[in-house]
Amino acid sequence: MLTEPRVDRGALLRSVRELYGLHFEELQFIPLGWVSAGYSVNAGDEQYFLKLWPGGRDAAGAVARLPFVRELHEAGFRARLPYPVPTRAGELSGSVPAGVVALFPFLPGATPADWPKWPDAVLDELGRVLAALHSATPSVVLPREHFSLAVADELRLHLGERIVRPERAALMDQLELLERLQSAVRGLPQRFVVCHADLAGDNLLVDEHGRLSALDWDSAMLAPAECDLALLLHGEQPVDGNVLRRVLAVYPVDKPLELDLFAFFLLRRYVSDYTARVVRLLHGSPDAADAEEAREGMRTWGSAQWERLDATLSIARGALLDR
Repeated sequence: MLTEPRVDRGALLRSVRELYGLHFEELQFIPLGWVSAGYSVNAGDEQYFLKLWPGGRDAAGAVARLPFVRELHEAGFRARLPYPVPTRAGELSGSVPAGVVALFPFLPGATPADWPKWPDAVLDELGRVLAALHSATPSVVLPREHFSLAVADELRLHLGERIVRPERAALMDQLELLERLQSAVRGLPQRFVVCHADLAGDNLLVDEHGRLSALDWDSAMLAPAECDLALLLHGEQPVDGNVLRRVLAVYPVDKPLELDLFAFFLLRRYVSDYTARVVRLLHGSPDAADAEEAREGMRTWGSAQWERLDATLSIARGALLDR
């Protein structure tokens, strides 16, 4: 969350001390994400990241994936992972009066500026991380991609709203195209791998030695590899195709990749990002700063993206031909 929820920090601190049996010091709110609130907290010389889902809302999917992240970490995954620290009872998350919480080590590094225009060496390492992830065979059962369009149904409910009305015709065109793409990709061979579903930009840290930390596994699933690869081309337009070319240069060439899957995952993301901001404006009671960010985001991450979908797919097509 970009704005801290209405939480009694003192009460939350006492709750997590009891839950984990550690003498945590002051909680420091970190503004990031949409669904959960993040805090930095120290216990002696150790720094941790505390994730709070206020009231327990939207926690179920993320909590269900925590055993997978811990298993991937224990298997020696190439990138550092925010593996969950067990509670005193041995659980990977816990309930407190403020909601549901999970605790993680505070990982080193920083997110470089200007995604995706990062140093080639970092992009090459990202390619190796993705290749390792897509080869993983975890014992934990993950959700499976069904190419659903629940977000399209949600957006249709708001097409008459004032903030959406000026783009109604363009939105209908995007929804029709998305449904055609859905039909096309459901007819393709089902080659599913473990995917992060958003391994780009702010979900990556790079330390001083070039090692990556991969954050936010709340949406990990079994899906086509294009689910991860397509989103390498998700950034402020016009996007830079170097990231996809660098990643594919170190990615296994024996894995077939389909342009229609790139198109589906990109357009669904554009529509999802647009819809999330519409819903936030209409039902989220945002403050002035959040409301302005949401309105700007409708353009930056929604309409400005789908207006250049063909150009973005041209970049993807070229990168696939160069493999």
